[in-house]
Amino acid sequence: MVHGELYFLCNAALCACALPLGGKLAGLPAPAGGRLTASAALGGVAALSALALPPILPFFSLPAGVWLCFGSRGLQACVRCLFTTLGATLLSGGAVSCLLSSGAAPLLAVFSGMALSLLLYMLSTLLPATLCEVRQVELFVGGSSVLLPAMLDSGNMLRDPITARPVLVIPRKAARVLFPDFQDRWETENLPSGFRLLSVRTAAGGGLLPMFHPDGCRLYINGRTYSTELNVVVADCQYRGVQALVPMAALPADASLK
Repeated sequence: MVHGELYFLCNAALCACALPLGGKLAGLPAPAGGRLTASAALGGVAALSALALPPILPFFSLPAGVWLCFGSRGLQACVRCLFTTLGATLLSGGAVSCLLSSGAAPLLAVFSGMALSLLLYMLSTLLPATLCEVRQVELFVGGSSVLLPAMLDSGNMLRDPITARPVLVIPRKAARVLFPDFQDRWETENLPSGFRLLSVRTAAGGGLLPMFHPDGCRLYINGRTYSTELNVVVADCQYRGVQALVPMAALPADASLK
């Protein structure tokens, strides 16, 4: 029984270190203490049950633990966090296995795996711009929507001169999801309903690009969802990227980038 309790505590401790690291790598804040404790206990119970029962509970313990810790952040954030937490768990578990196979004492191996997770967590805190600024943008037009990877573009100073709204830039492939009949070239007289042309000037030159106002726009910043008002311009054929270029002016005042 003593060995079973120790096995439970060691696995719970490893889970307690891996879950915050997985959340940090997914751009989420640290979970509340009670949620983390419950998730760690679930991981310990799952590891203990795997010694005597079919490994069904361990299979579901990781998604359940992630949901307990980060469920309030939304389904999309939890799915992203599931993969980063799986990587964190494999990393710490692999370190423990390597030390055990080399003859290290079990407790030393467990403490080393925990220390590795904590070290990576601290490093990710020191490098927020690299690991924590995970952003996406979702646009809604009528009954259609498109979810795009997004990049904060400090050089995007575009504004609609009529409404003064900031302007998001999206690639043409995304526009075709929302507007299946979207063409590569529009003439002023045959712009689709809801579109108008915006004069755009860049370092490469200037031109007129089609612009519309979406029914809704959501920005996903560090695992949180923000609704914002903006217009959307469709990039010309020279833009080969897949990311939406988000202007700084579109960020809500309470959106933390750290």
